[in-house]
Amino acid sequence: MTIRIETIAGTDLPLRPGGFPLPQDLRGQVPAVWAKMIARNPTIWDGRLYGFTPPVVDAAGILRAEAMEDDYSAHLAWREAEFPEIGLCHMFVTAIICSSDGAIILGRMSGDTINAGRVYPPGGVLDPRDLGADGRIDAERAIGFELNEETGLHAADARKGALLAISDGPRMALGRVLHFDRTADALVQEITATLEQQDERELDAVVACRSTADGRAAGNLAPYAEALLDAVFGGRIDLLRPRVW
Repeated sequence: MTIRIETIAGTDLPLRPGGFPLPQDLRGQVPAVWAKMIARNPTIWDGRLYGFTPPVVDAAGILRAEAMEDDYSAHLAWREAEFPEIGLCHMFVTAIICSSDGAIILGRMSGDTINAGRVYPPGGVLDPRDLGADGRIDAERAIGFELNEETGLHAADARKGALLAISDGPRMALGRVLHFDRTADALVQEITATLEQQDERELDAVVACRSTADGRAAGNLAPYAEALLDAVFGGRIDLLRPRVW
């Protein structure tokens, strides 16, 4: 399946009532899937998160979709079934960290997470803490929160680059490019020092990527992250040079 990367101008993600429209048979599998996940990793918990109606980018470049809220266990049952078509998209946010010397910083998920060993830009799912007072999900705020929670970096310290929508079948990553005025080595050292102080860390390591091969060497590189590295280091998109968008 082809992974598509496009630049968008912003998002409009209102919350609407109702849970995920899982078919009855798939909904019935939720307890068994959750029991399997708990047996594999007792540290996970069954919070709430959002799924989204199929996103559409309008003529102004605004990505529009409606959010629906359900249990994390319901999401995992959908994921374990390999995301069959239910009229929803699994949308998540990610911070694309660019160093001053032309590297992209990726993280590797720790063994205590559901995605242990997976390599991709810091980020996470959209959940109720990302809901604004206007009843809309604030993806930009979520990106900043995930960046700080996982790496200790602050989005406000970076120059904003493009906002990307990276589509991979039923999954979509919303990624803000963030340019930091530090070298890759300095960023890796700074993030590593933060990780070593965390009691419950989501990342066990970060890696500076100057090629797709660097990402693959770090662990199980997520397909959307691999497509992003291929596009950047293959010269098909220019994200490493700071610009005003």
